Amino acid sequence: MSYIKPQYCKKYGEGKYIPASVRLHNGTAAMEQTLKNFLKEDYDESLCFKDIYLVSPVPQCVKDRVSSELSVEYVENREGFVVDVQDEITIYSDSPNGLYYGLTTLIQLAENQRVDRLLAYDYPLCPVRGVKVYLPSRECMDYFKEFVDMVTFYKGNTIMIEVGGAMEYKRHPEINEGWVEYCKEMYEYSGKTTEIQEHTFKWRKNSIHSENGGGSYLTQEEVRELVEYCKERFMNVIPEVPCLSHCDYLLIRHHELAERQNDPYPDTYCPSNPDSYKLLFEVMEEIIDVFEPTIMNIGHDEYYSIGICDRCKDKKAEELFAGDIIKIHDFLAGHGIKTMIWGDKLLNAFNKQGVPCGGAERPMYKNYDPNDEFWGVIPATYKSIDLIPRDVEILHWYWSIDGKLEEEFLKRGFEVTYGNFRGSELIDRNNRLGKGVKGGIVSNWSTLKEENLQRNGIMFNMLYNQIMFWNKDYKDSMYEETRELVFNELYWYKYRGLMQQGAENKNVGKPAYIEITHTTDNEFKYVQFVDGVYIEADKYIIGHYVLEYDDGTKEEIPIIYGWNISSMNLDWERKENERLDAYKFDNRLFEAASTSRPMKIDGYTWYKFIIANPCPDKTIKGIHVKNRNEGKNIYIKEIRLV
Repeated sequence: MSYIKPQYCKKYGEGKYIPASVRLHNGTAAMEQTLKNFLKEDYDESLCFKDIYLVSPVPQCVKDRVSSELSVEYVENREGFVVDVQDEITIYSDSPNGLYYGLTTLIQLAENQRVDRLLAYDYPLCPVRGVKVYLPSRECMDYFKEFVDMVTFYKGNTIMIEVGGAMEYKRHPEINEGWVEYCKEMYEYSGKTTEIQEHTFKWRKNSIHSENGGGSYLTQEEVRELVEYCKERFMNVIPEVPCLSHCDYLLIRHHELAERQNDPYPDTYCPSNPDSYKLLFEVMEEIIDVFEPTIMNIGHDEYYSIGICDRCKDKKAEELFAGDIIKIHDFLAGHGIKTMIWGDKLLNAFNKQGVPCGGAERPMYKNYDPNDEFWGVIPATYKSIDLIPRDVEILHWYWSIDGKLEEEFLKRGFEVTYGNFRGSELIDRNNRLGKGVKGGIVSNWSTLKEENLQRNGIMFNMLYNQIMFWNKDYKDSMYEETRELVFNELYWYKYRGLMQQGAENKNVGKPAYIEITHTTDNEFKYVQFVDGVYIEADKYIIGHYVLEYDDGTKEEIPIIYGWNISSMNLDWERKENERLDAYKFDNRLFEAASTSRPMKIDGYTWYKFIIANPCPDKTIKGIHVKNRNEGKNIYIKEIRLV
């Protein structure tokens, strides 16, 4: 059963089953599909609810019931909802997405499709709750939808999709051709992008996003399909179109527009060249046609090549930066679209060790070492904060650099959303969000695959964020209980189908799955698989489970470090980060969460995971481990056949 519950709920007695054949009144196709994803069984009609009614707006009498029966003040919030399970099921909200969240809450309240008679009420603390991803490869379009289903099941309402070179441009096919060629070169080996970004040239470069689109691109119709899928699930879809910086996708075949002409992989266009905007706006028009957005993120983060070319060299850095934003802002406003930017270059920022970052003046040294070769200075851009329109929304990803930095935006009247957000690391949530920050978006800077999302901690942080954004009473001291809640919920969501099947097969003698609790003394350094650092699958296979059947056949299941097992010697404590104004952890603890359930037992970390029985019609004769790494061990605490 799901471990996620609404903030306010009162049970009145035993209820009934919600059968797969239940009728949904006033629902959408996406709502019907969500029910089908979770309701698999039909039961005797006398034991079942027959109908689910969706009602909007919320009647005053229902608001009064919430206040009197749940002893809580009813808060007017369009995404809030009421679930009323009595002789029939009724869900109330003032918006379609609120009705959808009420429906997912009904599913979460049910155990094996049975729900008690109850009254439940909930509403979000923050209006922006989302994820940032790349466009998927064509092979991963189905998984993209599965991930969207997961985010919306936990009441996320925003998805930011980086477009770059990963969508077809009919007016500029050379962009796509150059993108594929460029990515193929970057895919030569894992980490080549890091070598190019940090060690090849005597200047700072932006991170290379060669995993966007799986290194290729989708047609406009394919992208439109994904966008519609998100919108049908009541997500605000924000296309991210890197502008000024991170523009390698534009410049690979338009080198004449590059700010730094001696860069073979240019990533910054010249903001003084009118042709830069002719190309950019033609690309944007195609993106607008496909996404039909209300807001667009135009990037502008990590802007390093400033005032290099002859057109720009005598201009002030803050004027170049602000001027570019204003041009794009006015273009988008002409299409009725709001502008969002990453906010780092608007800040005169320093980390806890006094190192300048963001929009501060920044000296460049080889290997980022002040004792190494001096490469020059990145000019300050932070003064542009007072030059750009106030209706630009800020995606503030420096929330962990200094907890006071967002005040620079808020006091000027900018709307602010945390970017690259990991709520588990945020210090003083109530005060920080209480300043007026709209919410947060967790970011995956990697290919959109389940293994990457899990191992990069995206699943853990997505769910942790949603719990935080839906609980007005959350405090920093609730970290441990929230972490455990997330671990349990991710495990349930991953294996819920097998668990239900196992329960149904209980008396049949044919196990649907094998649940193993194990750990290892193998050790791997934690790696973020981002910016061209790829998961080298074979490297992390530390052994196999061999399933032997009574007919002599065998099946092997890989034991993969970081996927279904990790180190036995992990630190579970949350500590102060010596470099950032945030908490830190041993990230390996979260890396394996979802496919496995980490547990601390007798001072060691163990991992429970499930293997779908490859041959459920055969009898399992034995299970043994085939270890791959000599001198290292895989320890087993328990094996259960279910």
